[in-house]
Amino acid sequence: MNEVDLHTHTTASDGALTPTELVARAAKLTLKVLAITDHDSTEGVAEALVAGQSYGVEVIPGVEINTDVPGAEVHILGYFVDHTDPALRAELARLREGRVGRARRMAEVLTEMGAPVDFQRILEIAGEGAVGRPHVAQALVEAGHVPSREAAFTKYIGRDSPAYVNRMKFTPAEAVATIRQAGGVPVLAHPVAYDRYGKIVTPFDLGEELPGLIDVGLRGIEVYYRGYDAVTIEYLMNIARRYKLLTTGGTDFHAIRPTEPDLGGVYVPMKAVRRLREAWQSPLQR
Repeated sequence: MNEVDLHTHTTASDGALTPTELVARAAKLTLKVLAITDHDSTEGVAEALVAGQSYGVEVIPGVEINTDVPGAEVHILGYFVDHTDPALRAELARLREGRVGRARRMAEVLTEMGAPVDFQRILEIAGEGAVGRPHVAQALVEAGHVPSREAAFTKYIGRDSPAYVNRMKFTPAEAVATIRQAGGVPVLAHPVAYDRYGKIVTPFDLGEELPGLIDVGLRGIEVYYRGYDAVTIEYLMNIARRYKLLTTGGTDFHAIRPTEPDLGGVYVPMKAVRRLREAWQSPLQR
């Protein structure tokens, strides 16, 4: 039985469930450990921690920072971050403000393309969460320009699509440093994907880029992830062994897409939590 999910999102970014609702669902599914890893935000962590005490679920305070490399995005997860740290909160607020400007520009480009969406409606959809492309996609659906969020990404706002707008530039190394400074353990999120032929592809050359990230404090790599088959998991396990990295994983749960696995739907061994906690408590982390 899977008891761990270390990659989840709430309404503090682009998830559909509030932190309390997410923790309640975890309890219903008999999960024991849940990490809250909202995009560029720790605003849902405090509520989740309170809910975890009520429902008997260990909640790990976390974050997922979106960064860019040439031609691709790289996401860095942070575990056991001090979500009250003023410097972390200020940096994340700066990144979220950049997201607002990006969404505004996307709305302008879409209007110029003949697929107008209301910028204020995008903000309404995001609510208190960090504004992201999923919120723009929902606005496109509501406006009748596309039948689904997936179609919105494909036709308009995917990385290679005409209304795509770059985010405020933030590098993987900067994200690792930000997480370390807040006392957290940085982990490379979903490091591989598949092309349309089923071949493993990466956002950057792991062999070339990982050593530099490890030098600035990267401690782990996400090995267990939705859609990853046994071959991919073993491939990533070999990388983890080579560089002596922690292995983590989760569903990347948003409660939005009908095709995504349910909370806890990706097996993550409990030893991943133990080793993550040991790394956090290690003098090397200080």
